[in-house]
Amino acid sequence: MKLIITDTNVLFDVIKIGALTDFFNLDYDICTTVFVIEEIRPSGQRELIGTFIRANKLTVIEFTGEEIEEVMNFDIANCLKRFTDKSVIWKSAQLNCPMLTGDKKMREIAVKIGIEVHGSIWVIDELFNTGLISSEKAIKLLEQLLMTNSWLPKNEIERRINKLK
Repeated sequence: MKLIITDTNVLFDVIKIGALTDFFNLDYDICTTVFVIEEIRPSGQRELIGTFIRANKLTVIEFTGEEIEEVMNFDIANCLKRFTDKSVIWKSAQLNCPMLTGDKKMREIAVKIGIEVHGSIWVIDELFNTGLISSEKAIKLLEQLLMTNSWLPKNEIERRINKLK
């Protein structure tokens, strides 16, 4: 299985559109940082994520004091304000694995340092392309994504919906 690390906003997107179970059925070893988990405040969402952690579907990466210092000194990510974002990029670079994010700045930095980057739309593409969901469900999830995340490229989502019809 291929390792992939996710940030907070992709987790929030898949929760909001009701695709969390499908997401964790992808053929990836999905991980995130402890700092991402700490950002999940609503108890219902935290419990949902906790279910997948306990089922060993989501690996939470802890950091030593030395690693925290390395993340803080990770100069390529200086323009990022949030430590959580820096931790995801740093760990992705360290593990040499793809990263999931919906954050434009994180994406730019990751691409700049050679990290493969995908987002929430890609998750739905993967679910469909691997046969985990039907085209009808993919359309439904894409439509829900349009309604719940106004930051995503509307034209890309609509193009995918039209292609699936």
